[in-house]
Amino acid sequence: MLPVIALDPQPEEKILDLAAAPGSKTTFLSQQMQNTGVIVANEPSSSRSAKLAANLDRMGAMNAVITQYDGSLLNKFFVQEFDHILLDAPCSSEGYGRKQSDFFQKMWSEKKIFQAAKLQKKLILSAFQMLRPGGTLLYSTCTSAPEENEAVVQFLRDHYPDAVQVVPMQLGNIPTSKGLSSFRGESFHDSIAQNALRIWPQKKTQIWNSEIFFLAKIQKKTSLSLSSPAKIPPSGAFRILGKNQTAEILTRWKKTFGIEKEYFQNLVFLEKNKAYFLTSRSAASFALRNPHRRCGLPVLDKHGNITSAFALHFGKYATQNVRNLSPEEKDRWLEGYDVPLGKTDILSEEILVQYEGFCLGHGKIHNHMLKNKLDRSLVF
Repeated sequence: MLPVIALDPQPEEKILDLAAAPGSKTTFLSQQMQNTGVIVANEPSSSRSAKLAANLDRMGAMNAVITQYDGSLLNKFFVQEFDHILLDAPCSSEGYGRKQSDFFQKMWSEKKIFQAAKLQKKLILSAFQMLRPGGTLLYSTCTSAPEENEAVVQFLRDHYPDAVQVVPMQLGNIPTSKGLSSFRGESFHDSIAQNALRIWPQKKTQIWNSEIFFLAKIQKKTSLSLSSPAKIPPSGAFRILGKNQTAEILTRWKKTFGIEKEYFQNLVFLEKNKAYFLTSRSAASFALRNPHRRCGLPVLDKHGNITSAFALHFGKYATQNVRNLSPEEKDRWLEGYDVPLGKTDILSEEILVQYEGFCLGHGKIHNHMLKNKLDRSLVF
């Protein structure tokens, strides 16, 4: 989580997470931004992109737009427009050796370091070109190899010596060491050696315990002379709902569940393939202008039914058509089973399921049973 703390995102900013999956940092960014502005969460792998989407839904990140591109080529579409960019780069993952004792025997090789460094240099160049003048790029890895850390930052500085400035970071009382000044005959600029940070497992304290990590915060001092981006219109038919259709949905939720309209202030509805998503205005505006895989939080499926994501994040505000579970019923529900209702005064088919103030999803009544509609990916 330290890259997000070092980046210090603010509400209403425009941020790119260049290698986002599985999404822990993306969702932390969204929280720090108070679900405003826009986070472009890019992940080239289809399977990892699906995991990213699932985690964004689980954590309620409504200001995220998911893209699925090779990050080293993304600078062809976006040029000098992001306030901040997070590049938590794919790496040789030497930090994983702390968790798995045979990592270095079975999963590591020096060749992997060189392969990772080659990709990292492409990614950091692409990221820096997409960063606006005055913006900040946070580069991080979970490896100790200098070829993937200081050498990559030095590569960027050599490429743009007048524009790259490695700046200090504030991480509180976390025990860190400074970057290296040289390695295997290659020297690194003083700003890298002084301001980049390394984190080591052996420096653990009573309140801090971590695997290997590297961070460098880079500021873009001046604009670059770059070609205009190749803008491609977004694919698929989708639109922002107008006031009347928005009011219809919010009125339905008010009548069915007693959820007040105020909880949806500053959010807009996007409709795509008859499904509806809640998102920030900035994210919706970005999605209208750029190709993407998905935008916002899914709240209604193509049949008009509420989603698990809607229930998990807005169900706590419901005052009617709610079923409060006992501890035994809660366990059964989270395992994916239906819950016998017995006698009930609830007449609505759509039911929100709560336990001690938390909403655990939604269901429908059928033959005195509360049918479990919780997404299978959320079942324990």
